[in-house]
Order: sequence, then structure tokens, then C-alpha cells
Amino acid sequence: MKLLIEQGAKGDSGVVLLRSKLRAVSRRMGFSDIKREHMELVCNEMVTNQNKFAAGNGLVQIWESDIPTPAMDLFAFDYGKGILNVQNAVQDGYTTAGTMGKGLGAIRRLSDQSEIYSLPVEYAKDCDWHGTAIWSRFYRDDSDPEYFHDLGSYTRAYQDSSYNGDLIQVRTGTNRTRWLHMDGLGHGREAADVVESIGYFLDEETPVDGLMQRLSTRLQGTRGAVAMICEVDHAAHSMTISGVGDMIAHLISRGDKKVVSFSPGVLGHAHRSLETFSFPFPDQALLITASDGLRRSMTLRSFPDLWRLHPQLIALVLGQVMGRQNDDRSAFTIRVNPKMRK
Repeated sequence: MKLLIEQGAKGDSGVVLLRSKLRAVSRRMGFSDIKREHMELVCNEMVTNQNKFAAGNGLVQIWESDIPTPAMDLFAFDYGKGILNVQNAVQDGYTTAGTMGKGLGAIRRLSDQSEIYSLPVEYAKDCDWHGTAIWSRFYRDDSDPEYFHDLGSYTRAYQDSSYNGDLIQVRTGTNRTRWLHMDGLGHGREAADVVESIGYFLDEETPVDGLMQRLSTRLQGTRGAVAMICEVDHAAHSMTISGVGDMIAHLISRGDKKVVSFSPGVLGHAHRSLETFSFPFPDQALLITASDGLRRSMTLRSFPDLWRLHPQLIALVLGQVMGRQNDDRSAFTIRVNPKMRK
């Protein structure tokens, strides 16, 4: 995921800039005219909703994604009072503002994938945010998004620099998904150089702990990094994680959250033995991996009902709300969708 623009919804100049960027990027990515028209309509609805219901106190982001296939994401995030009943709000004709009540429903119809999450101010006691988040994704006509699982990712550099020391590499297949989640020490160009120096690292055969040992060897002579390598075996309903340093994973299943953390150390320098963990990973379980750019105070009650939604929306909301402002930040989310199993 690459953030292309973040723009406030209030003010004509900002909206003009947002639409101009949307048109340029959608043309570059090769979207059809009808898809580009749908994107503009969705963007307009997002801006309109924020101005009506959050007094323009929000933002709209455009993301370019390549996991699991090239796509463009629109993400609207506001700091309003929130929506008490999202299911009612997406029905055409439902309105609290005396309008035709077609905005949220139109976003859902026009997008290839979409999700809406709202945390009303009345229920935000365990979270320092309340408002509404809307995610809309568009695939090119030649894309094939049919995978066995739902994925989400979020990476954002400190101060939106062009150098990002956080890295997520993903390898997807019919039976397994594995990914490397890595954080170069510090931030800026030196941290980015460390993670970029490894190139495309993952293969299909090497066990997860063997990949971690290889990564540690490859990073010798650099400033170092912390990292984890994870694998979800879709057929066996299992997962394996190996890592070292200040990274964290959250496994959410059947209403419980298990936290996986690792021994201190720096890959390429001194560290304890690499730790490897294996757990069951049943259908509809959710796994979140994150660098230390995301605060660790998240609980299931912090974002009620968020965890059942699409992993991409989850990653975007967590990055926006839980992200620290003094570091690169990143999150990866995955859920196996049993409806997509063959």
C-alpha cells in the first residue's frame, strides 16, 4: 500500500486537488472510463458526507495497492459523532439530514469492494477516536481478485517521507500465504536502505525459522532491523510466526485476543535465539502484525465490531488511530474467508 494523497474534505481548493489526483492516478493505472467515473462519484459522496455530518472535520486518502492484485483504494476518515446504525444508513432512502439518502448506498454499489465502520461518540469510552471510516476499492477490469483470503496492509513513513524504514512483503498462493514484516532501526533514508537492501526475500520452500536465520545473516554489516516472518496454511488451518525484536502480532479468534511478542534483539547484530510460534488459525480468525509504529494499547473493546469487517479497513483504521506520529508505522491483516475456499 502506498499513500498517494491525504486531503481534508473542507474547502474547495482541497477538493479540487483531491479530484485532480484521482483522475491522474486512475488514468496512469489503466482504469476504464466507467471505473474512473465510479471513483469520482464515490469520492464526491465521501466529501459530501464529511461536510454534512462531520462539519468537514475529516480527510480523504487515495492509496495504490498491489496486494493481492493492483487496485486503487479511497479511504474517508472523519471525527464526527458517528453513525448509530450503519446497516440502516447504507439503505437507499435512509436519511437524517432531509436529503434523498443515497450516499452510503451509492458508495457500496459503485465500488468493487467497500466497508463502512463507525464508532459513535456514545460508545467511544475505550478509544480516543469517534467518527466514521469508509473504505472503497476499485480493481482494473483485467484484475482477478479471487483469493482464498482477505488481506489488508498499511505502511506510512514518518512525516510522509519518501523513505520508509517499515516493509511488508507478501507471497500468496492457493494453500499458503507468507509475509515478511520488517522495521529498520530508526527512520528516514538509513532505515529505508536497510530494508530495501534485502530485495524480494520470500520463497515457497524454506521454513519460516530458516528464512529468519537467513535474514539475520544477510543484515550483518548494516545498522540492523527487527522483523517477523509469518505463514498461514489455509488447508491445515494453522499459522506459524518467527521473529525477533520490538514487533507484535495479535491473533483474534472467537472473541479472544492472543498477543505474540518476541525477545529483544536486532537482526544483523546481537540477539537471542529466534523464537517460533505455531497456533491454530480457524476460519474467520484475524491476524494482525504491526511494527512499533503502532501503539500497543489496543483492546477488542477499543473498536467494537471492527474485527469482523474487511482486513483492509481494519488496517487503515488502526494505522490512522493507533499510529505514532514520531516513527514509520505499518500493519498487516489477514483473515481466511471460508466462502472462497474451493
